[in-house]
Amino acid sequence: MAENWKTRLLKAVDEDPRSDRAISLATNMGVNTVNELRNTNKSPSIDKVLKLSEVLNIDLGYLFWGRTDEKETAPIRGDQAILETLKRIEGLDQRGVEVVFSVIDTVIKRQPSTPEQSSADDQFAPATAHHEPKP
Repeated sequence: MAENWKTRLLKAVDEDPRSDRAISLATNMGVNTVNELRNTNKSPSIDKVLKLSEVLNIDLGYLFWGRTDEKETAPIRGDQAILETLKRIEGLDQRGVEVVFSVIDTVIKRQPSTPEQSSADDQFAPATAHHEPKP
């Protein structure tokens, strides 16, 4: 079977640890959303496809055109995106995912504030304001 948007979408469904029913419920578009996609030749509405891609965290460029460059280079933001990425690591069980996530979360929270460049002197300054004592 040639790869197309539907096969890529079903592949993402198969790789997701949730059941077809759980994914369908997450879309809020009906309990049989994934089942209909999997077992019928009906084309789903664009709303269903977009909602499924959102629930499964699929880049639309990848879904429709098979491009992976954007997804692979885009920053991973937020706890949910980190967890979903960790769950894709083969050989890492749920406990391992939790341990690795805990380490990543701790490191992120301990990062110093990012420097911002001031316009006055083009020097880097902390992003957080420092209070200096008044004379």
